[in-house]
Amino acid sequence: MDQPTINNSTPQGGPNSFEMPPNVAPPEPMGQKPGEQNPVSQPPVSAPTSAPEQMPGPPHKPALSYVMIVILVIILILGTLLFASWRGWIGSQPKSSPTASTSPKISPAISSVLPTASPEASSSSVTTTNVNDETRKKDLANIKSALKKYYAVKAEYPASDSVIKTSDANSVLAQAIVPTYLQSLPNDPLAPNFYYGYKSDGQTFEITTVLEDKSDSSGTMTGNLNIYKVTDSSTE
Repeated sequence: MDQPTINNSTPQGGPNSFEMPPNVAPPEPMGQKPGEQNPVSQPPVSAPTSAPEQMPGPPHKPALSYVMIVILVIILILGTLLFASWRGWIGSQPKSSPTASTSPKISPAISSVLPTASPEASSSSVTTTNVNDETRKKDLANIKSALKKYYAVKAEYPASDSVIKTSDANSVLAQAIVPTYLQSLPNDPLAPNFYYGYKSDGQTFEITTVLEDKSDSSGTMTGNLNIYKVTDSSTE
């Protein structure tokens, strides 16, 4: 017996078919808020790209500040050098000893003339003494030269039994040789305390003076005086 064929297909427009009325909007997909567009159909919108931010540069310092720093460094260096040189100069100065003598040393030139200078004499007094004694020796040599000229003419010397001073303008010595043989008779550098003495017997003479330097060996110590003598036959 043939079985009847069952048609399970639902005819179009059957009871299970549902058509949306034309005036009703279709339902929103699940997970989508009302008013949102479908992300599948909506093309992705790229975010606007902004230019990269620039980092602020270091603050600009004026050139004047660098100049001031250089000047200060130079001043500091110069000050240090000056201070160091000043300390070195102070350290090089000889320290004075409280017991040292303040009298300057005798120069080699004076020492050669004065072999044994007095320990108490300063260089100034030694120099003055030396100059005075040298003047005395030259003065007596000039008087001797004038007397020799006088003797060459007169064949005798001005006679005087006692010692006369050359400072006496009225003496026989002054009247005999001044001004023909000597312009004027010299006096001792320390006159009137010291003087040149003259004595003659007519054929010989003797001129004397006192030297200040008692250590001068050209004189002869007589008591406390160093007598320097020039005669007609002496060699100076």
